[in-house]
Amino acid sequence: MCQKYPGPRCTPHVRARLDSARRRLDAAQILFDANPADTRNRQRLDTAKTNLEARSAEYDATPGGQTELRTQLAAEDDPGKREKLQHRLETGKARRQQQIRAGSGFTHDDSKDNSHDRERDTELDTGATRSVLASQGMDAGTAGQRTGDDRTGMGRSGDRGSRSPRLLIGDREVVPTQVHTLDAVRASQLRRRGDSTPDLYELAPSDADLYRQQMEQLKVSNRFASSVHVYNTGEYENMRLFVTDDGRSGIALNDDEIVSAFSHRDSKYPSAAKSMLAVAVQQGGRRLDCFDTALPRIYSEAGFVPVARLKWNDDYAPDDWNYTIYSRYNGGRPDVVFMAHNPAALDSRYVPGSGHHVDSYDDGINAVRALIRR
Repeated sequence: MCQKYPGPRCTPHVRARLDSARRRLDAAQILFDANPADTRNRQRLDTAKTNLEARSAEYDATPGGQTELRTQLAAEDDPGKREKLQHRLETGKARRQQQIRAGSGFTHDDSKDNSHDRERDTELDTGATRSVLASQGMDAGTAGQRTGDDRTGMGRSGDRGSRSPRLLIGDREVVPTQVHTLDAVRASQLRRRGDSTPDLYELAPSDADLYRQQMEQLKVSNRFASSVHVYNTGEYENMRLFVTDDGRSGIALNDDEIVSAFSHRDSKYPSAAKSMLAVAVQQGGRRLDCFDTALPRIYSEAGFVPVARLKWNDDYAPDDWNYTIYSRYNGGRPDVVFMAHNPAALDSRYVPGSGHHVDSYDDGINAVRALIRR
């Protein structure tokens, strides 16, 4: 029997989720094979693959999953495959121990303490197809600690030649490639409103797996997890990845598209979404898309204007989408809103329903690109 979140999960329930993820992947593969040129089909397939990886890792942390891994280890002769199986087993055991400690109260998790989550959860509501803002209490660990001997020579935005600080994110020491600071005028405006304006540290491609881990953790005890899109490590390696010095908030750039923004509840920089968006714009971010939930309001204040919208399609619903949680947004079936940055629209107000309707996801992207090129 599963213990209350964030405690350990039971084998039958996680196995059922794993089987469901496999079925979703099979269905996504069929759609992709039928029309590989459709961007939504590729996205659906990538999401299904990532979801299966996450459910497999979750299953490895259950007693049944670890028994299966030990059985496979005993029967496997190939050294390379044995090493991978052993790594999965050790990772699963470590994850289960973390769940046990969290369930026993040794680590902090406030996912069930929702006295203020109506605004907290919706302001950083996940609700995005390819770009995600999420807020959820996570285990308090070593994230955010720095190695204490190197704060000199910290680089600033545009200064790739200076010494970079060493950060300790989780249990890994990270040396960012660059430090990005929000321009002073906008930073002052946001601070007067009570927002955080942290520096953002750009990660090297070799640390893409660390960024992905931070995104994956959002799925733990997160009631908005169904709309969190997590790219695979290879995709993140080809993006520009920015995190705060505690590693608990971040944002990514896929060329000129802003994606995978996140903020854990235990981040020491509350209400940093608008600042991170502004830094992403400074670094070339020009477009994004999201579900028409709470996010368009945040993006509008950051200077993004609705250009197009695509009606909800159940066939393309994210894995584990919860229609009840999002019921106030068109009955749990919100449109996808495509937005472009307009400096003149900074601090604008989002008008629900704005943007012309398009027939496909690609049409929405093309509409935004056409506006940007003007």
